[in-house]
Amino acid sequence: MSKITIVEAAKQFNVTRPRIYRSIKKGELTTTLSDDGVQLVQVQDMIRLFDNVTKKDVRKLVQGSVSDTELKLVKLLEEQLKKAEDDKAFLKQQINDLRKDFDEYKLRIEHQPSTESKIDITSNEHAQETESLQLEHSEKRTSEQPVLEQQKKEAENKPTKKGLLRRLVGEFLK
Repeated sequence: MSKITIVEAAKQFNVTRPRIYRSIKKGELTTTLSDDGVQLVQVQDMIRLFDNVTKKDVRKLVQGSVSDTELKLVKLLEEQLKKAEDDKAFLKQQINDLRKDFDEYKLRIEHQPSTESKIDITSNEHAQETESLQLEHSEKRTSEQPVLEQQKKEAENKPTKKGLLRRLVGEFLK
């Protein structure tokens, strides 16, 4: 009868150490102490309790869940692809609608030459108004200019009040 440590048994049989300890407490496994004081478990008991059957079950579950996951992923990708195709078709329709609108506007512009002459007339009237306003403004300035010059001369001729400091400095500078 061969014996292995609990850590080795956990690794070889792919079982957690707490599960092995639970089996020992329940009495399903028997242990012996080695010379070093380490608990040893019999390999035959481990095979009897934790045979590779559990590993096979786990593999089957994993394979089943992987295929389910793959199916879900495929469905999700198909939905995304369908949505992208719908968006693409919608955007193409929008582009076609914009092109039609643009062509219609071009035709409207080509068939309305009378509006250009109205614009020319309006711009000519605007230019004439601007010129007349400029003339009025320049006339107003020329009429106000002599009055301003006269006020400047009067201000220069008027004696200005000087403060004490300015008078003293002025006397020293003379």
